Amino acid sequence: MNVATHRHRNTPIAWLVLIFTNVALVALVCAQDKQPAVSQSEFEVTQLEGPNDVQPNDARFEAIDVFVDSGNQPLAAYQFELTSQRPGVEIVGIEGGEHAAFKEPPFYDPKAMNNNRVILAAFSTGQDLPAGRSRVARIHVQVTGPEQQEYRTTLLVSATVEGKPIPAKVTIAKAQA
Repeated sequence: MNVATHRHRNTPIAWLVLIFTNVALVALVCAQDKQPAVSQSEFEVTQLEGPNDVQPNDARFEAIDVFVDSGNQPLAAYQFELTSQRPGVEIVGIEGGEHAAFKEPPFYDPKAMNNNRVILAAFSTGQDLPAGRSRVARIHVQVTGPEQQEYRTTLLVSATVEGKPIPAKVTIAKAQA
């Protein structure tokens, strides 16, 4: 008599979190598909001054604060792209934001950080969400040379908890100590 034995397997919590995260990122992409396509006028270029007392081949580290202003709408999800417009910038680290909803570092592709470009995304399913202008991330960069740096930011997605797109604006500034 052949009796099959069935084992009951518990799914580790880490796998459940990973599955939930993937589902949420798919929801972000779907929300992005429902938004109008980003036109050339929907990006912003920001110049951040560099020190004048640095030699052309000297490297220094700076931090860039990223803000999303969602007006009076609570911000539950965002995705944006930051690109250095000049050579000599390498993205070396990423932190989360000020508000509890975005305190953890956002999702990003570490391989993309080898270049001068990164796409960051985060979401929160909590009830306490920021509205208005909120620092959602801090990006650490290594910069070579004294000249001012120029960064291009493009907000790709901004949404409510229901995944509905909301109008928002992304801006950057040099981090204050």
